[in-house]
Order: sequence, then structure tokens, then C-alpha cells
Amino acid sequence: MNEESLQAENILFFRNLDSCCQKIAEQTGNQDIASWKNSDYVKLSGLLYRKTKVHLGENTLKRIFGKVKTSNRYYPQKATRDALAQFIDFRDWQEFERINSLTIEKPPLPKPTQSKEPVKPSKRAKHTLKVILFAITVLVGISLWIYIKSLISDQDIKLLCLNPNGISPHSALFKLNVKNNAKINRAEYLIDFADGSTMKKSFSANLVNHYYEAPGRYFPVLFHHKKPIDTGWVYLQSKGWDLIAMVEHDTTRVYPVSSAALQNGKRISASTSALIKSGVDTTKTFFVSFANVKPTTISADNFELNVFIQTSPSRPGVRCSQTDLIVYGEKDFHAVNLIKPECVVWSNLKFSENQLDGTKDDLRPQGQDLRNGKHIKLRIENQHARLFVDNREIINSRYKIPIGKLMGVKIRFAGVGSFENFEAYDLKTKEKF
Repeated sequence: MNEESLQAENILFFRNLDSCCQKIAEQTGNQDIASWKNSDYVKLSGLLYRKTKVHLGENTLKRIFGKVKTSNRYYPQKATRDALAQFIDFRDWQEFERINSLTIEKPPLPKPTQSKEPVKPSKRAKHTLKVILFAITVLVGISLWIYIKSLISDQDIKLLCLNPNGISPHSALFKLNVKNNAKINRAEYLIDFADGSTMKKSFSANLVNHYYEAPGRYFPVLFHHKKPIDTGWVYLQSKGWDLIAMVEHDTTRVYPVSSAALQNGKRISASTSALIKSGVDTTKTFFVSFANVKPTTISADNFELNVFIQTSPSRPGVRCSQTDLIVYGEKDFHAVNLIKPECVVWSNLKFSENQLDGTKDDLRPQGQDLRNGKHIKLRIENQHARLFVDNREIINSRYKIPIGKLMGVKIRFAGVGSFENFEAYDLKTKEKF
């Protein structure tokens, strides 16, 4: 093979490789490869292994995706190429390259031939041509009118869950409700399931099924061309306080902990031994969530919540000793994060539509060390939220959009933690949670 043909073959190979990388990026839900960080490559390495049983480290993936620049373009081995192709549902690299090359190599269109001496049309031919052009114009106009009438906007497409109510675990089935059953390209519509999973799914088929593992009220979001256009809901109730554990960076499963692990009396916690028995690797960073999810007639815009919270002591895998307080409403939720002062960059705050993020907002008041335990009071009156720690106000915020009735509460810890003397009640009716 001469040098010119070898160079052409290499160009085609790397075009196929770039196309494969882009398809992999689309399947992970983050299409903009240029914005990928190291965590994205770590995540892709895990996804590749789970699907293909081939381990590709993040450094190898960076060379394949062009993140690491070298003098010569990195040429992966056959086993690596096969794993990349299998991740996007091809048998091996050879099959992907054969099919994908058909879309890359398109033969040039033949140049139209021109007659040297154009023949002048007769008067009759000119008249016939005018009639034909008029008829074509009328047909095009009618077709355009029909096409415009058939167009639908994003407001005409709604996200519908066929079975939104249940208990955990729960398989929720989603579909698109399209006005007048108009034809759309369903693959353009993505759904974010709003349960902490970074993976988004497209409606490539008529239905999409998702497995929810923890109690809570979820608000999945429908996207069209990266723009949110509608929100649905899924409601998973619990029987009293339900305990779920998760390990950081592992979004594939949760660890239900037996209710017998909850201590008796007003103090609620779970021991490390109970977590280990449930399968949690406590040498890694893990989170424990206590959820009490049930419908009430208490207003989540006019209520008071009191609780004594003690976060995890310093231990391997737990440096920031954080706790999250989440209040579920009918239409949205409130969420407050309290964390050790030196870790406040990881804090966040949400009251209905108002959201703040510690990476770009000043949330220093939420830097609270609760390892020795402190009393927390959340009081929301007429959509005016105030948070107190040991009777000292640290948050004062207002929001505009009410979230409706109180539908549940979740208290989440990094590591082990405990709470006691929990109470919540409606400010007007005095109904207790």
C-alpha cells in the first residue's frame, strides 16, 4: 500500500473514530465533548465496563477523545475499538466502521451537462410551461398551508406518567402526550428523571420506563433541544421513616436498610454495623437518607418544622459532615443544605423557584458544624422562609410560586447521623405531620 492510500485510510479511520466518540457522548447525555471534565471520563470508564466488561482508564479515554494532545493521533487497539463500538450497540468495530463509512464517504454529484445550442421553445410550449408552473405554485401553496397547520409548538407536547403513584421501588412508565396525535421526531425529546441520575433518556420509542428506588416526590423534566418544556411528577410513599443508603459515584443502586435498624424512641439513626449488613462499603463516601413521605393537608407554604440534628463525626470518607433537609410539596420542593464551614462551597439552597449554589453564591451562613448536635427550625409563612440554628436566624428568603400541600420530608446525612424531637405542623390549622 503506497503512502497516499495509507494516509487516506487513516483519515477515514479517524473520521469513524470521531463519529463513534460523538455517539458515545450522546448516549451518556452530555454531547459537548469539549466541555468534558475528568469526572466525565471517570464516569464513562465505569459505564463502558458495566456494558462491555472491558476496562478503559480515563487517561486512555482522554487520548481516544482527543482531550490529551500528542504529536501523532492515538490509534487504539482492536479490543478497545470493539468495546467502543459495543457500547453504542454494534457487534464490533468492523461492523460500526462498515456502516458508518457509508455516511462519511458520499460520491460527488455528477455535473449537469449543457447543450451547446439551446433550442428555443415554441409559443405553444411556452403556454404549456406557464400552465404547469401555475399548477405547481398552487400545489406548493396548498402543501405549505397544510404543513403549517400541522406544525405544533413545545406547548403542545406534555410529559405524562402512566403510573405516578406507588411505593419504592417503583417502575414509572412515561409517554409523550402530543396535541392532535401529530407526528413528531420523538428521539429529539429527552427526559431527566430528577432522582439524582445524570443519565437522560430519549423517547426513541413510544414509552420510556424508569426505575425509582427511594421514597420521595420527583419532578421529571422533559427537554426539547436542551430546552425544558414540561414537568411531570412521580410520588413514592413510605410507611413511616424509611431508610436508604447510597455510595458516592455509584448511581446504579441503593441500599435499603431494615427498619429494625432504626433506634427506638424519639431519636432516629442507623448504626454502621446495620449499614455494613445491608451491603454498604463504609470505607467509601456514603449517604444515608431518612424519608417520611405521605400526603397531608398541611400547607408547605405556611408551616413550621423543628428537629434536633447531629451529623456524622469525622471519619474516613466523611470530611464535610453535611445534612440535607428536603420538604416535598405537590408542585415543587424546598431543600436546605447545612455543612461544615470549610466545605460551604458544596452547599445549596432551594425554596420553590429560588435556587442558590455554593459554587457561585455566598452561602457562608449555611456553614454549620452539627457534629455535636443543634436544634434546627424551618418556618415558612406566606412564602417567606426563615431558618434558625439554635434559635439564631441564618436564612431569610422569599419566593413567589407556592408548592402546595406538604407531601413528605427527607433528612439526608453524609455518613451516619441522627435526629430526634422531629415535629412539623400547619401554622393556620395546627395540623401535625
